[in-house]
Amino acid sequence: MKFVIFVTLIFFPLQDMKSQNIIDLFYVIPDKFVDDLTVIERKELLKNESIIKDDMIYYINFDKQNGYLRFEQNYTEGQSGYAIFEITFWNLKNKKLIAVSSVFGSNGGFRQNDFKFFEYKNGILSLVKTGYLKNYSNNFEDFINRLVSEFTKDNVNQTIKEELKYIGFTIDLPKEGKNINVSFTESDLYNEYSKYLNKESKIYIFNKETELFE
Repeated sequence: MKFVIFVTLIFFPLQDMKSQNIIDLFYVIPDKFVDDLTVIERKELLKNESIIKDDMIYYINFDKQNGYLRFEQNYTEGQSGYAIFEITFWNLKNKKLIAVSSVFGSNGGFRQNDFKFFEYKNGILSLVKTGYLKNYSNNFEDFINRLVSEFTKDNVNQTIKEELKYIGFTIDLPKEGKNINVSFTESDLYNEYSKYLNKESKIYIFNKETELFE
């Protein structure tokens, strides 16, 4: 059973839903979920493939055919921090499901920063509160806590779980296909923390019939 609560965020007069592509959907995502880039800045980024904003430079690439977009942010000088944003979507029976994922990192490592599902239907973009993916919540702190608990052994204490949240768990959106991959395997600290895990990664497979990730 699917339990979803919708919160209307924004209205945009897009063209017919079936004809919308990943670029159209990139423009309707609220600024705060795409590093505060305005629609004008996003259009400039797509046109020029890179932009500089304040002390940061952005690069973008996308695949219209597979409905995937990724842009990266780096400091132009000084700091080592970076951010990676991924956006993709699934065509459901009467709407589109959009996912926005962000990973933040630096020389000291990387971590999942946020993950959100949105629905687009009849000209309305809505934030999905729960549903579609096991443990998903639009409250990211709740979501990552549940996700880490799913991946760790029963006897792991809360201190270790808190550490795991910030040292390598990532949610990878599909560049091709429909499935979402959650993993810890790319972390530099994998060897140290792998003993606490009951699995290293999991592919959540999209079921076209139920429209859920299983």
